[in-house]
Amino acid sequence: MLSRREIIGLLAAGIAAPAFALDAPTQPRLPWAAFRRGPDYPRLVEAVRRMKANRDESDPASWSFWPLVHMHHCPHGKPYFLAWHRGYLHLFEATLREVSGSQTLRVPYWDYFSDPRLPAEFTSGNSATNPLFEPRIGGEVGQALGFAAFAPELIGFQRTAGADCFEAQVEAFHNKVHNLVGGRMASMLSPSDMIFWVHHANVDRLWSGWSAAGEGRTMPAAGDAYWGGRFDYADGMGLDRAVAIDGAGLGYRYPDLRLPVREGAAGGAIRSGEVRVPRPPVPARGAPTAVPVEAPPPVAVPPPPADAAPMAMAPPPAAAAPAPVPYRGIWLGSALYQREPLRRTRDAAYVPDEVTIVLDQVSLSGAGQLGGYYYDLYLDLDGEGRTLPECLLGSIGPFQISAARHHSEDGMARIELPVGEVIRREAQGLDLADLGVVFRRVEVAGAAVGETIAIGSIEVAG
Repeated sequence: MLSRREIIGLLAAGIAAPAFALDAPTQPRLPWAAFRRGPDYPRLVEAVRRMKANRDESDPASWSFWPLVHMHHCPHGKPYFLAWHRGYLHLFEATLREVSGSQTLRVPYWDYFSDPRLPAEFTSGNSATNPLFEPRIGGEVGQALGFAAFAPELIGFQRTAGADCFEAQVEAFHNKVHNLVGGRMASMLSPSDMIFWVHHANVDRLWSGWSAAGEGRTMPAAGDAYWGGRFDYADGMGLDRAVAIDGAGLGYRYPDLRLPVREGAAGGAIRSGEVRVPRPPVPARGAPTAVPVEAPPPVAVPPPPADAAPMAMAPPPAAAAPAPVPYRGIWLGSALYQREPLRRTRDAAYVPDEVTIVLDQVSLSGAGQLGGYYYDLYLDLDGEGRTLPECLLGSIGPFQISAARHHSEDGMARIELPVGEVIRREAQGLDLADLGVVFRRVEVAGAAVGETIAIGSIEVAG
């Protein structure tokens, strides 16, 4: 086996070490409930412990290396969201194998469509005793889950002018999971939390399941221009896009590729490749969601060796200083529903290809950065403030705002929501000046109250 130094050297040179070889034997990525009972569970915990004890953030074998890769290179709300993360997860997984010494170790997945509660192994103990522990806000994500990505009529994969494609629909509920978990998961440093990795393993599994489901669903073929070029992860660390076509070439497979379908959905019989998911109950305000699934008892976290180096644990996320409040605009706070009018953009140079609602100068309060909530946005047609499912435009929360702010020049986020399809379908003949947007807050127990999100202006362009 190559040494860690040799592996890192090969990574920096862009060369595939044996752990990354495209013809490596495949191993299954298991659901967390099965993985936690297997021999690689204590190896994973110990690998995370060792990586957190490594204080060199330029070293891929340190825990702090990977959040920085995500912060500076991750494409959110753009093409290649899924493929980039597939390569990212593969490189991280290979590092776990090197640190742990286990060539069978694969990152397990958290199937929140089966049980939306965080696995108990991630919530027991504290940062000093459990490498999987992280201060978080939410303990379950049932309200975040969406099923539009798995509808049989959704057969396109790639992003186009609108959002009606598999990649965009998956990213939509993926964002909401980040927001409801909260803590570091609500920021671009989300890979600091091990729950990030099992979350993205599940997203990757659902992509694999969608690709294999057939019935007209189409992926760009091998050799298509879509797979040309490379992904960058750090200076000198990259992968050809073509290796992200499927997981088999990256050394893993998923034994369960069934797609989730909401219980009670039209159609009666379950088609091949589908599994029914119970509807999560909507909790009373301030009360935790009751999920009708019996949780397995937690598996004890292996204690650290007597001579183990102390973990270099970051302190719990603290409320940062509040972002500057825009001169004009609104605050989103604790109100469950809030309506705001639309107005035409005054930026004559901004003419998008699709009718777009633009939320500009968006920032977070200190408490708002910690997450545990998000807002669904609905187009309001008649001033009644109704939240009709067919008028859903998208969502915003601290995770999306953190991503947008990181790439802005002034620390303020600009969030654009393509809405042409909804307007053509629901608002034909209506004056855009009479339309509005309703913000509906979705939260878990413990989410920040008071002012959380500041928006300088809400405009429609196109």
